Amino acid sequence: MPDSKPSVTAAVVASTLLLLPGDPELGPLLDPLAQPAIDASVRRTIPIFGELLDRVPRAVLRRVGFAVERLLSPGFITHYALRKHTITMQLRRAVDDGFRQVVMLGAGFDMLSTCLPTDVAVLEMDLPATQEAKRESLGGVSAPNVSFVPLDLRTRDLRDALLAAPRFDRGLRTLFVAEGLLMYLDAERVRSILRDVASFDGARAVLSVITPDRRGRHRLHSQRRFVDACMRYLEEPFVWGASREDLSSLLASEGLVLESATCTTEVRDRLLGTAGRRRMPRASGELVVVATACGPSSPRE
Repeated sequence: MPDSKPSVTAAVVASTLLLLPGDPELGPLLDPLAQPAIDASVRRTIPIFGELLDRVPRAVLRRVGFAVERLLSPGFITHYALRKHTITMQLRRAVDDGFRQVVMLGAGFDMLSTCLPTDVAVLEMDLPATQEAKRESLGGVSAPNVSFVPLDLRTRDLRDALLAAPRFDRGLRTLFVAEGLLMYLDAERVRSILRDVASFDGARAVLSVITPDRRGRHRLHSQRRFVDACMRYLEEPFVWGASREDLSSLLASEGLVLESATCTTEVRDRLLGTAGRRRMPRASGELVVVATACGPSSPRE
C-alpha cells in the first residue's frame, strides 16, 4: 500500500455499496445513513466513478457492475454487502452489550461509524493519505464522536498509538474492528495486532480473515488471476490468511478466545432469496471472526 496516496482498493470496494440502493435483495442490507459519506469519499478518490454516477442511471450501473464482477470475481459484490451487514450487526450487538468505544483499524471509506449511536466513541485508524482523502470528502467535518488517528500498522504498534491518542479512554470497554485489513499484513504484524487487542481488559475483536484456497493462496476463492495481477500492480496484494481449523489456536496463542467464525455463504442462505443466492455461487473464502480477550492483561507501558 503506497503511503502517499489513498487506497484505491478501499475506494473500489466501497464503491460497490453505491450500486446497491434499489436492489431488492441487497439494498435492504445497507445502512442508508452511510451512503452520502461513501459517495463523497469515492468521488474524491475515483473521480471517474462520480461522473458515471451523475450520468448513468443507477439500475444500469448496477447491471454493469454485476456483469464485470462475474468476469473478475463472481459473487464479490454480494459477499461484500453480506460481510458489511454481518459486521454492522456485530457492532450493534456490542453496543447492546455495553461497549462504548470502538476502534476501527484500516477504516477505509465505507463509514461503519454511522451505524453507531453518538454516545459511542469511535477512533478510526488508517493510513494518513486515506484518512486525508476521507476528511476532505467530508469537508473537514466529522461526527463529534469520531476521531482520526493516522497509523501505518506495517510499521507502528497499535497499542502504542492508542495510548498516545488523546481521545482513547482506557476505562471504556473497547470493540476493535479490522475489516478488510489483516490480509494485507504479514503474519508477525497480524500477531502483534492480536496481542495488542488482547492487552486491553474486556476487549472484543471483529475481524475479517481470508482462508487459503485449495492451492494455499491468500485470495478470495472466486478471484481471477487478472485481479491478482491488478492488486500486485497497486501494491496491495493479500499476504496473510488463516484456515478455519487454525483460528482457535492462533487467537489463543495471542490471548484471545474465538467466539464465532461466520462465512458469508451462511449469511446468504439465511437472508437472501433464490435470486440473491445465485449471485454468490460459491464460498468467498473470507470469514467474519469474533473473539474476546482471555482475561486481565499485564500493563506494558
